[in-house]
Amino acid sequence: VGAALALRKYRRAAPLTVAAALFFAFAGSVAAQKGGGTNEPPRLAVRPATKAAAQTPRGVSAASAKIAKINARGAWRDSFLLDFGDGFLFPFGTNRLSSVEIFTQGYARPRRRSSEFVADTGLRAALVPGVSSLAAELTPSNSWRVAWSDAAQNRDTNALVSASIEFMRNGDMSVTTNGVSRTLPRVLPFAHNGFGQDDEWVAANFTNATEIAAAGGYAQWVDAQVGSGLTNGLYKFTVTIADTPPETVQLVVGDFSVAVTNAGEYVFLLEKGIEYEYGTDPYLSCVAYAAVDDIPRLRTRVHLRQTAEGDEVGWTTDGGFENLEPSIDSVGRVVWWPDFYGSPDVSHIRPGDGPFVFEAVLSDYCGKVAPIYSWTASDTLAVASPGAQSTEVDVGTLPSWAEVHLSVTAKIGDKTLYSRLGGLTCGTNDTPQVYCSAYLPSSLLVRGEWMEGSESAMAHVTMTSDVETNGTLHVWIESGEERTESGMALPAEFEIAGEKSFKRSFAIDGIAKSLMADDVRLCCAFASEDGATNAFDAATSTIVSAKRVLVPSAPETGLCVLRGASVSAALEIEPSVDRASVRWQTAKRKTKAQYDRWTERIEGARNVSLTMDEAGVFALRAVLVCGGGCQSNAVEFVHSADEPYVDAINERRGPVKEGERNHIGVAATQSLLGLRNAALAHLGNAEYGTDMYVWSNHGFSVFVSGKNKCNRFVADVAFEAGLSVPVMHVKPHTWLAPDGAYPPLANEWANGNVDIPGWVYLGKDVYPEPGFIAGHPSPTHGHCGIVDYDGWTISARPYGVGRKSESMLDGNCGYNKPTEEDNNEE
Repeated sequence: VGAALALRKYRRAAPLTVAAALFFAFAGSVAAQKGGGTNEPPRLAVRPATKAAAQTPRGVSAASAKIAKINARGAWRDSFLLDFGDGFLFPFGTNRLSSVEIFTQGYARPRRRSSEFVADTGLRAALVPGVSSLAAELTPSNSWRVAWSDAAQNRDTNALVSASIEFMRNGDMSVTTNGVSRTLPRVLPFAHNGFGQDDEWVAANFTNATEIAAAGGYAQWVDAQVGSGLTNGLYKFTVTIADTPPETVQLVVGDFSVAVTNAGEYVFLLEKGIEYEYGTDPYLSCVAYAAVDDIPRLRTRVHLRQTAEGDEVGWTTDGGFENLEPSIDSVGRVVWWPDFYGSPDVSHIRPGDGPFVFEAVLSDYCGKVAPIYSWTASDTLAVASPGAQSTEVDVGTLPSWAEVHLSVTAKIGDKTLYSRLGGLTCGTNDTPQVYCSAYLPSSLLVRGEWMEGSESAMAHVTMTSDVETNGTLHVWIESGEERTESGMALPAEFEIAGEKSFKRSFAIDGIAKSLMADDVRLCCAFASEDGATNAFDAATSTIVSAKRVLVPSAPETGLCVLRGASVSAALEIEPSVDRASVRWQTAKRKTKAQYDRWTERIEGARNVSLTMDEAGVFALRAVLVCGGGCQSNAVEFVHSADEPYVDAINERRGPVKEGERNHIGVAATQSLLGLRNAALAHLGNAEYGTDMYVWSNHGFSVFVSGKNKCNRFVADVAFEAGLSVPVMHVKPHTWLAPDGAYPPLANEWANGNVDIPGWVYLGKDVYPEPGFIAGHPSPTHGHCGIVDYDGWTISARPYGVGRKSESMLDGNCGYNKPTEEDNNEE
C-alpha cells in the first residue's frame, strides 16, 4: 500500500505516513474480528432516510435499489456501490473518493475493486432474509453510514451480530461491531493540534491559554488585543472559509498552522512590520482574507506632484496594508506597514523663526526590529541630527527665496518607508516667485513636430510669496532661435490682488505644425505694483511611455550565460525622446514567488550591455526616467510568445505563456552551464518517459517500462556534460529495475541524507542556479531534475523530458553542485 501512495507535500511533516495509518486501521479491523461477539448482540438502530439524504438522491437512490434486493434474498458475497453524491468527497489515503464499494460480508473497498480495504467491520457475515438487514444513509451531520443488523457471522444463524461503518467528511471513520466502537482517524500529512482553533490548538500555540479562556475564547481575546485606542502594533487577520472543505485542510498563517474541517472564520493576531506567508493546502478557492485594526489612518495618503493646483503642502504618508493572495500554485504574502510621516506641517521657514524641530512619526509600531531613520534636505537647510527620530532644522545659507526639500525615511528590516514635506519654502523676498510649465501629450507629436488640430497642450503657472502682494502675471509663448513671442491664443494676463499664492492651468490652442517641440518655451513674468519683476521660462516636456524590453540574444528556449558574460538589452519607447534616461535593474529569484528586491545595475541609455557578474536566476526591468514632467514607468522583460509546444511528450503547451516574466540564467562555471545545456538538448524527447525502456549505461542497470526515470535522466545527462554520478544502490529495488544498480534517488538529492561522491549538497535555503541538480522530497520517491535558466527544472516526466515548476520552486528543493566547483569558483 505504501509503495502505491504518493503523498502531496505539505508545509509540515506528518507524524505518521498514510501507509502506517492504513496498517493500523487494518490491524484494528482484524483485532475486532478476532474478538468475536455474543449470542445476544445489541441491536443497532438504523435511522430512516433523513432530509439531508433526500437532498442528494443520486447517492441514496443508487444504493437503495440494490440494498432492497439484497435484503429480500439475503446475501453471502454480494456488493453494491455507495455513491456519496454531490458535495461529499471521502479522503482515503491520498485519494478523494466519491464512492466506495460495500461488500455484504462487512467491509468497504474503493470503487476500483482493489485489494486494499477502506474499512473492515470484521463481520464476515451473511444476511438472512427476513432477519438481517443492510442500510445506508446520509446522516444530519453530513457523514455516510452503512449498517448491518442481525447478520449471521460466518453463516451461523445462532451468532447474529450488528455493525456499522460511518464515513466522516474529514476522513475519519467510525467502525462499530457488536456494540464496540472504535474511531479510525485519518492521519494527516502535517503536524496539527486539535481541529480548528479549539482549546487544544490554543494550548499548543500560546503560553497564556488560561488568560485566553478567561476572555471568552480565542476570537474574543484577539478582538480585545486590537480594541479601541490600543497602540500595541498588532492587527487582526481574518480567514473566512465559505464552504466546508471536502477533507481536512491545513491553513497556514506565518508560524500558525490550523487543521480546518469546517466552514467559518479563523482569526490570527499579527504584528505590524512583519511579512507573513499564508495559504491553504490543499488549495481552497472559497476563501476570503481581510485585516482590521482599531487605529485609523492618522493622515490621508498624499502623492505630491506639480499639478494644476500646485504643490500640496504637508507630509506624504507611507505604509499601509499590502496583501498578495495565494493562488493554486503559490502561497500568499501579507504585511501591514505602520503609517509613517513627518511632523509638523510647515509651509515656509523664515529667518529668525528657527530652529524648527521635525519628528518622524511611525504610528502603532512596537516591533522587535528597531527602525533606522534618515533625514535629507536641501543644501540651504541645516539638519542637526540626520540619523535621529527627531531633528532640528534651520536655514543654512539664506537664499532670497527658494523651494526647498526635506524628507525622512524609516528602514524596518529590508523595507524603507518614505515621507516628504511638500510645498516647503525658505527665505525672504517680497517679490513673488513665478513658475510655468507646459506638457505635450505624445499624440500631438509627428516626427518631432506639433500637429495642427483641435487638441491642445496643457500649461501651468504658479506664483508664491511670503507676503500678500498685488500685481500682474503675464504669460506668453516664445519660439524660434530669436525667441519671438508667438501669436498662439492663450490667456495673456492675470491680475493678482492681495494674494500669497496663485495657481492656474489652461490650454494652449492654435499650435502650428511648423513649430518644433524642442524649440518652444512657455514664459511668465510677474510685475508688482511697486515695479519689482520676476520672470521664468521653461521648455515644453513630452509625455512618453516605455513599451517593451528587448534582449536580442535570448532564444525561445531561454537565455542562459556564464557568469561575467555581457548581455545586451534595449528599451523601446514611443516616441523617441533624447533626454530620457533609463535605469536598468535586476531581481534575483529564490522560489516561484520570492525574489530579492530590484537592484540597480546601470543607468544611462536605452541600449546597454549588462555584465552578469553574479550567478543565479534574474528578472530584468527598465525604469524610464525623464525630467520636466516626463511620465516615468517601469517595463519588465517578458516572454514574447508562449513556450514552444512539446508534442513528443504529450505536453500540449509549455508552462510559460506570452506576457509572463522572463528571466536570465547565469551559471557560476562552465561545468554547470554545460550540464544545463546538455539537459536542454533532451527537451521534448520521449526517451525517458515512464513507458520507455532505458538501456544500461555508465554502470547503471536497465530501467524497465512502467518505472519513473528522473534520477536516471539526471545521471545520464551529468555524464554527457563531462561530470559523473556514482552507483549508489546495488540491490533489488522493485520500483526501478529488476537487477539493481542505480544512481542516487531523488530523495537523496533532495535531503542530503547520504553522501553522494563528487557532489556537494547545498541545502534548501539557497538560490537556484542553472546547472544545479534539484531534488524535491516526498514520503515515497520524490522528483529530481536539472535547474534551467529560469529556476524551473528539466527532468524526466511521465511522457518524456519536460520542464517542471509548481513543486520544484516551492522552497522545499535541495540543491547540489559538483565538488569540483568549490575549487573553480572565485
